[in-house]
Amino acid sequence: MKKYLFCLLILLGITSCEDFLEEEVFTEYEPGAFLKDKPAVDALLTGAYSNMQISSSGASMQYYFFVLNELTTDITLESDGGFERQVLPFMQFTWDASDGIFNGQYNKFYRAVAAANNVLAVSSNLETIDEETLTQITAEARFVRGFSYYILHSIFGPTPIIEIPEGASLDEIEKIGKETPRPSEEEYRAYVEADFLFAVNNLSEGGFSSRANKGNSYAMLVKFYLNNKQWQKAADAAQMVLGMGYELYDDYAKLFSVNGDDNNEYILRFESLVGSNQFNPYMPYAFPPNYPTLPNWSNYGAQLRTFTDFYETFEEQDVRRSLFLTEYTPTNTGVLTPLVRDSEGNALNNARSFKYAPDPDAVGIEHGNDIPYVRLADIILARAEALNELNGPNQESIDLINQIRERASASIIALGDFPSKESLNDFILAERAKEFYTEGLRREDLIRHGKFIQQAIDRGIQAQPHQVVYPLPQSQLDNNPNLEQNPGYN
Repeated sequence: MKKYLFCLLILLGITSCEDFLEEEVFTEYEPGAFLKDKPAVDALLTGAYSNMQISSSGASMQYYFFVLNELTTDITLESDGGFERQVLPFMQFTWDASDGIFNGQYNKFYRAVAAANNVLAVSSNLETIDEETLTQITAEARFVRGFSYYILHSIFGPTPIIEIPEGASLDEIEKIGKETPRPSEEEYRAYVEADFLFAVNNLSEGGFSSRANKGNSYAMLVKFYLNNKQWQKAADAAQMVLGMGYELYDDYAKLFSVNGDDNNEYILRFESLVGSNQFNPYMPYAFPPNYPTLPNWSNYGAQLRTFTDFYETFEEQDVRRSLFLTEYTPTNTGVLTPLVRDSEGNALNNARSFKYAPDPDAVGIEHGNDIPYVRLADIILARAEALNELNGPNQESIDLINQIRERASASIIALGDFPSKESLNDFILAERAKEFYTEGLRREDLIRHGKFIQQAIDRGIQAQPHQVVYPLPQSQLDNNPNLEQNPGYN
């Protein structure tokens, strides 16, 4: 019997916005020697969840949500501050395999894989744990592993799946870690799907949305199937989630504030807590220069800005539009300053998404707004999209979309508005942009719809077809000669 234990990681740490410095070797010795009971395994599982978090820890929110998944799209751009030097290659599609952001993300999610695999290896050898509890622990660990491989795939395509035989020596483990090639797309998908299906079949409904449960396991299956264009499976999994009691939050504007954290729309979230190592650092990037902040808030020189063309896709009455700052009075001038267009009508590309409303109790860059990864709105629009792909324009897809638009006070659509599958698909893609801006979903949506590269070209960027995935980090290729780089990056 094989245990899945990825014990050797070569970690190139990203310690700040500008430092890609120290290389450290992390080796995990036999955990069964000091983990003897369920509380100890729970602690190990908590560590796996911590490594899975896409929050401030290791600058993951900045890099995963924004650099990789929004600054490469038609929604957000960045200027100024030390951050600009790092992100320009992504906005200009000139990134290469040596960029430390890639290695940081690669190592982060392999740490989560390693931690999850350690839980599986240790718990299966503990005689003090009953079968029901063991199954629960196994399902949670496999959810963390499946999620981590899902994220790795969204960035790089298939990455190595490391399988270590029970009793392997450290030398054997190191050899396997340095020689395992990439699996095929089919092998990778089967592996990830199996993890999510095990979680679906063995976890209970309810519980904290920051930990694995049946609902967010099904929700991840929806996203997995949708992005792999398995339309029937996506539609079916979405229907399961829609029957689990989740509800759209009445007040969209409040949903992302600290006062909206206790809601039943977030299916999978990353909790944020001021004073911890997992907080929401978004707003310091969104405040414009000399914005009248509270004394306990920080305002970075780096500026996350919104394209005027995107802002103007919203209808005026759409409440989602109200979460953009479109003008303000700087403290140093006292003059009202527009951010959308200047007095001559020129686009300023400078509106600011205040979706994560500033936390009054923030400390410096640390805000307490929870960060959603899957919301009920995502599942509703996913089922609408999958049904349209299967059947063309249909009334259920229209009704599902109207649930989202009604909550936003946007105009209601009708089936007769869409003469073809393509026209409704385009509308769904645009609707997802309006619903999920600042949530890091735009890149994968554009890729699924085949428009990621063309939209970049339309913005005057010399993007290439192979850039729908990022390159494997050069340091990983150097460490493992059997790794093959993604096409186009050699």
